[in-house]
Amino acid sequence: MSFTKAHQAAMAQQRNRGRCLHHENGARCDAIISAHSIQKGGQLSLIEEQGHVYRLSADLTTLRATGGKPQLKKAGIKKVSTFRGMCKHHDNRLFAPIDDRPLTFDHEQVALYAYRSVCREYFVKENAARSLAAIIDHPDLPEANRQLLQDAAQGQAFGFQHLHWHKVIYDAALAQRNFAEFRFIVFWSSSPCSIQATGLLFPDYDFLGRKIQDLGPEAEALDLLTFFTAPTDQGWAYVLAWHESSDQTCQLVRQSLQEGFRCGAKLEDMLLRISLACENHAVRISWWNGLNPSAQSAGLAALAVGADPRVGVPSDYLARGCEGLADWTFDSVQDGSSDLHTYR
Repeated sequence: MSFTKAHQAAMAQQRNRGRCLHHENGARCDAIISAHSIQKGGQLSLIEEQGHVYRLSADLTTLRATGGKPQLKKAGIKKVSTFRGMCKHHDNRLFAPIDDRPLTFDHEQVALYAYRSVCREYFVKENAARSLAAIIDHPDLPEANRQLLQDAAQGQAFGFQHLHWHKVIYDAALAQRNFAEFRFIVFWSSSPCSIQATGLLFPDYDFLGRKIQDLGPEAEALDLLTFFTAPTDQGWAYVLAWHESSDQTCQLVRQSLQEGFRCGAKLEDMLLRISLACENHAVRISWWNGLNPSAQSAGLAALAVGADPRVGVPSDYLARGCEGLADWTFDSVQDGSSDLHTYR
């Protein structure tokens, strides 16, 4: 089997190897489902057109044709953002408060959205680490690519180690229903949206390009920030959320967002940049197709940040880029992480 086919087979095997990541997994977890990390009937329904959206393409053939640059491809909403990381019993029971009703200013709902982001990323990183390990010694792998895959495998293992630490924290908080341990900022919008996303990152630079956390291999613990969009009664919302154990870095992110806004930066631009820094999003097709070529290039450049482990992440990847791409506006902001309300 060729290297390309072996890699695709290894990735497919891991994707299909379902397991329940619920904190109470056990004997009841006998019906693993393809759970949506971006809700099909909620978030995706806000932007789908004839049942389809654009999503990031991770196909090896596409990446080779574009020189490793990411592209968006059309996909049916039934297949977008799914992962086999929950059983039917636990998915239905745990996520009912967010699947069955719109988002409000509610700690439990925010905690559940954040937990779903963590579970999805946990599933993806574990799969990536295992699939890379399965093909890294393939005899047909070009030597020029072997070091790249070894670096990628090391990066995935590093990220998974730190993500596992946070999942244990999130598991405990949800098991004990300690939802007040979660901090969050909600940006409300009644305008049509064009992108839905859920993801996370270990923040290294803030919205002003200042270094706030060292992601070096010697780091014992890394603070984690999650973000997601969600449907509301009168539109949708964008949420930044984190557990109190990540306060040190995430409060710096929050402060830089306020500073940037006071200095004239648009919230829509800043939050679009952080959305594109992850790979788990869905895009309205007509919006993307309506962008001029330079705007699309700016969006694809933002998607490419961090994709190549040989290329360092620029310090300003959250500070600039994609200005004016967002065609939506935020009506108001509620800050559940402090008593400050300075986004005016």
